[in-house]
Amino acid sequence: MRKRAITVFGATVAAFLLTTTAASADSIITAGENNIKWRRDCDTVYAGAVAPTYAVTIKQNNGSCAGHAWLRVHASGTGWTGWVHDSTEAELKSPAGRITRAQHKGCENCTVYSTELRELD
Repeated sequence: MRKRAITVFGATVAAFLLTTTAASADSIITAGENNIKWRRDCDTVYAGAVAPTYAVTIKQNNGSCAGHAWLRVHASGTGWTGWVHDSTEAELKSPAGRITRAQHKGCENCTVYSTELRELD
């Protein structure tokens, strides 16, 4: 039976938001297969994560970025959703557990960061 390799979703996002490191323009702070944390050149930190039933992009309340948290997901059988965004947290859910990948960004025209779930045999 195949199982998806994921970390405890809430703890992952919380850990990202509690730790920051000095970085320069659009730097990745930490990255895993299903999560990422980056700092934009305006010093705002963003975090993104994906799980089978949920994906989120969070904009930390620091720095001077005006951009929103942006997110879209890829679900088995349906493909990519459109982009959603919010001033602090963008989230998408799939109660059926069909999410396989997510893309995150810190503004409409910013760099896109991808996260995905890896299936194990």
